[in-house]
Amino acid sequence: MTVLNATRFSSFFKLCLIAGAAALLASCASQEPVPVTETKPVLPQILKSPAASQPTWATQLVTGNFSCELGNKVELRMDGRVTDGVTLEWKGRSYTMNPVSTSTGAVRLENKGEGLVWIQIPSKSMLLNSKIGQQLANDCKVR
Repeated sequence: MTVLNATRFSSFFKLCLIAGAAALLASCASQEPVPVTETKPVLPQILKSPAASQPTWATQLVTGNFSCELGNKVELRMDGRVTDGVTLEWKGRSYTMNPVSTSTGAVRLENKGEGLVWIQIPSKSMLLNSKIGQQLANDCKVR
């Protein structure tokens, strides 16, 4: 292709793009406008939704008394507001657990000071000690 033909092709291509854009804009303008009074805001509907008032992890969290393998027992409860964290009781001690986001959809709660990690999936839950890399309670299910 010669330089002259390339220049003509480029000009023709630009002309086609401009004509196409003009046709698209003209077709949008020919539709009847929607009066502003007939539009409905979406925000109030979102605010009324119960799921919008709590984070995703809080709506998925299962609380109560859990029975685990090897006779271990764990109690998980949410005292007060969601922002106050979750209380985990294990072996006679209470720990405040805070949510950590996950990419898998599992609920993950941590107490970084003690190294405790509570992971909850639909079929079971487990308690881990991240400081020593050990499972403390496995296959936990609500009684």
